[in-house]
Amino acid sequence: MRKILTVAVAFCLLFSLFCGVLTLSAEQLGIVSISSGTLNVRAGAGTGFAVIGSLQKNDTVTVRGSQKNGNDLWYEIEKGALRGFASAAYITLQTAYSPDADFESYLDAQGFPESYRAGLRALHAAYPNWVFAARHIVPSFGDALNAEARVGKNLVASYARTSWKSMDEGAYNWDTKQYVAFDSGGWVTAQREVVAYYMDPRNFLDDTGIFQFESLSFSASHTLDGVRQIFSGTFMSGMEEMFMQAAREAGVSVLHLASRARQEQGANGNALGRGYVLDGVTYYNFFNIGAYKTAGKSAIENGAAYARARGWDTPQKAIAGGAAQIGRGYINMEQNTLYLQKFDVVDGGNGYYNHQYMSNVTAAKSESNSMKRAYAECAGALQGTLIFHIPVYTGMPDTACAAPQSQNGNNDNTLVGLSVAGYSLTPTFYRYSTDYTLSVPEGVTAVTVAADKSDGGASVSGTGVIPLAGGETTVSVQVTAPSGLVRTYTLHIYGGSSAGGGVPSVGSSVYTVADCITGIAPGITADTLLAGLTAQNGTVRLVTANGAAVTGNVATGQVLQLLAGDTVHASIPIVIYGDVSGDGAVTSKDLLLAQKHILGVASLSGAYLKAADSGKNGTLTSSDLLRTQKQILGITSPIL
Repeated sequence: MRKILTVAVAFCLLFSLFCGVLTLSAEQLGIVSISSGTLNVRAGAGTGFAVIGSLQKNDTVTVRGSQKNGNDLWYEIEKGALRGFASAAYITLQTAYSPDADFESYLDAQGFPESYRAGLRALHAAYPNWVFAARHIVPSFGDALNAEARVGKNLVASYARTSWKSMDEGAYNWDTKQYVAFDSGGWVTAQREVVAYYMDPRNFLDDTGIFQFESLSFSASHTLDGVRQIFSGTFMSGMEEMFMQAAREAGVSVLHLASRARQEQGANGNALGRGYVLDGVTYYNFFNIGAYKTAGKSAIENGAAYARARGWDTPQKAIAGGAAQIGRGYINMEQNTLYLQKFDVVDGGNGYYNHQYMSNVTAAKSESNSMKRAYAECAGALQGTLIFHIPVYTGMPDTACAAPQSQNGNNDNTLVGLSVAGYSLTPTFYRYSTDYTLSVPEGVTAVTVAADKSDGGASVSGTGVIPLAGGETTVSVQVTAPSGLVRTYTLHIYGGSSAGGGVPSVGSSVYTVADCITGIAPGITADTLLAGLTAQNGTVRLVTANGAAVTGNVATGQVLQLLAGDTVHASIPIVIYGDVSGDGAVTSKDLLLAQKHILGVASLSGAYLKAADSGKNGTLTSSDLLRTQKQILGITSPIL
């Protein structure tokens, strides 16, 4: 009886750590209902779990389930790449999705991947008259991202967090220590991960972000009240009739024109919206068409010259002319959504990637906010039939791309020096070149690799004494920026000791052998691990941190010894992701140890700290806690 009681208490303690049993229900939308500030998203259901993100007032989330923590209810939410728990007291649920065979068949026919469907199901439940059409994109997601992430292509404001700013070649001036501005006002190149986040349609399958996929053709259902809502509090208030007339004539959505002007001009307007004088004549350009910075001329000057060439000397002419150009140049060239005007991934007769209305990487999402507000002001408009053309790419990641979360860390993951003592690299070292070769004479048993990082807050791994076994030895030197972004420099070393006279080495086609051995699932025995390793010029054995032979299961903190005869040539630590305690299993105890480290209550180091970093990015955060928790609950497979 006592044993049963003890087991029951232990079981309850385990689940109390997770704040109750997770109960999943059908996906449904939830609206963040807070009066001010932000709503924290946490790694678990309770205030004791680390904050992994935040939500704004009126944000829309997909609610995947609920979980009790004492008397408090928490929702498991998803918004794009952000997944975690938020207090149910501040989320208002919308209509739940009921299984709908017709809708599921429609999603199949359209070819929407499963990773799109949770958001689409929740939207369908709340807005059953909305139509979601898959727009299958010809370039793969990877190819499109490579093109859109080029320096100067997509920009963020100078005041954006530093982790959102690219430091790729041409994006940063190392002499002046300044980001290179590509547009007036200090707009600089967006980091690749930021571009990926805004390009991934799955991040915006909620009832606000979805409006960047709405068809932008003229609709008689759009009203002046919706335009007034967009222009409320701006210098354009009173121009609603001019915009409506221009939209009708151009065949373009008036809400799109109004939100586009609001996005370009802001509330107070720039010199193009309020009028710019050239040779005594005032010209207008509400959509900032042709307003880009060139050598010797500002964006405003070029935008004014563009307006003068077209005779836009009154607000009405500028609005009508701009609307007509948007219709001809974009809507009628297959770029009929905000998304496709931001990211030119369709060929409307002018190729790919070059015909983009906006350089601000966030512009399509920002304008979708205005579109949603305008519809909300028109009684019943959101319940009508709205058509959304949602891009679907081949080769997409399994889950939605996440934006960098670091508030302050920069992306400097470059080196200012990389060397191998006594040898020269080919080509000569350059911070943006990441692949090098060198040759050493036969009989050389090891070389010493040194690296000099550019930023003092960055970290470097893979340097030091590197044993050579002959043939090709590949050395990976990884630099992790303060933001967590990683760059890898690769050295291909040819020559050195040949078989029979070389130093011992170990490799594997099953596990990853580097500065530690990873890729090991919990529960693997020592015999299984050793069978998956191949030693050359020596033998291997698995021991505990105290040197005792391991005969049972493999665990974090154990050491693989590489021997030449009876001499230990190298000791390589074992790391099982999630096994922070070093007992070979992944349990609530590991989660607690990692959480204490994040909170500063206790400290992890060495193999144990690496085991807690389930995201494998060199930094232990609350996101790692969430991954480990899901592994414990059986939601995900072991992290290898």
